[in-house]
Amino acid sequence: MKLRNTLLSIIFATFASVVVGCGAKGNVSPDVKDRKAYSLGREHARRVIAVSDDEAALQDALLDVRARITNINDRLGPQASADYERGFVDCITEEEDSLAKVLF
Repeated sequence: MKLRNTLLSIIFATFASVVVGCGAKGNVSPDVKDRKAYSLGREHARRVIAVSDDEAALQDALLDVRARITNINDRLGPQASADYERGFVDCITEEEDSLAKVLF
């Protein structure tokens, strides 16, 4: 369990650095502007929750989310990537409290 928490903390730190980096590139509203990106983030959070008992699958899913944030930022801009990340975080926080405590 301690190893899992350590690995998840490392993955989340990497994940958070990408999110912060994406947000710094432009003016990002604190409000959700891109509902489609937000919904996609929530959908991907549900996938992460579904595999949260399998550490390897969880790590892969979190890395996939990180890659999606970068891709969304590059293709659609910082607002869309911030909204995707908000949807992801909101869903994890609302639906899986124990995972949220480890990640956030």
